[in-house]
Amino acid sequence: LAVTASAQTARIKRVSLMTTDLDQSIVFFTEVVGFTLDYEGTLPAGGEPFLGPVFNIDAAKPIRRALLSTSTEPRGLFLIEHPESPAPDPSSPTAVVTVVQVDNIGKTLKAARVFGAPVSETVTDVTPEGMLFIEAMITSPGGHAILVYEIGSAENP
Repeated sequence: LAVTASAQTARIKRVSLMTTDLDQSIVFFTEVVGFTLDYEGTLPAGGEPFLGPVFNIDAAKPIRRALLSTSTEPRGLFLIEHPESPAPDPSSPTAVVTVVQVDNIGKTLKAARVFGAPVSETVTDVTPEGMLFIEAMITSPGGHAILVYEIGSAENP
């Protein structure tokens, strides 16, 4: 299959994450990671039937959800509450990592620790373009791996 120059440019619109506790996840993503809450509400029964098969949720019941934004990505994060989802295990590997650029990684990691979220050691590296960055992994209340990084920082928070 050949890829041509006329192919459409793809853009990731949104990351959707399932959580057992929507309220706790909203606090985590707004107060720790730096998102802003755009919308929080409950879909009526049958309100968005695609959520059922995608997240293994009974779409015949009301579903709580929230949309959050960054300064550059409006509604880039969609949180879906699913109280019966398995409990997170921060010590086991994850199949998906959400990568988020933050303004101040030290402040972000401190907020994550205060929140009680698992935080990895920091790693400093250089991008292929030669830009210095520092990164660390934090785990959301829903058990999601969130890799936060700051460009141009060599500080060790």
